Amino acid sequence: MTEFDCRSDCCNNCIKHAYELVGALIEDIQLLASEVVRLRYLLSWHLPEHTGEMVRCEIRSDLRSSYYHYPAYQGYVTEFCDGHDPFECEQYCKHMARLARGEKSANKFRSLTF
Repeated sequence: MTEFDCRSDCCNNCIKHAYELVGALIEDIQLLASEVVRLRYLLSWHLPEHTGEMVRCEIRSDLRSSYYHYPAYQGYVTEFCDGHDPFECEQYCKHMARLARGEKSANKFRSLTF
């Protein structure tokens, strides 16, 4: 027998562990999206002028999918984020805007390489 009886306790324990996993995955996605924006910005200055301008205009596009149709994500947002999408939080959005302008950002969403 495991530390809990799967027929009675599993649901609460599994949900708790699933939310912990969702939280860790969100942090990874935020870090990777930050890195993509930072690298797109750097790359944009090595492209022909018109192409570089287009990259900088769309620098934050297509970074992730919407996760709201997943019940685990909805539950995580409700349970741990007071109903606010962690990808739309003010600190993260400001960080991404700074990266899109080529500014350095020193917070929990910092670049992976610098």
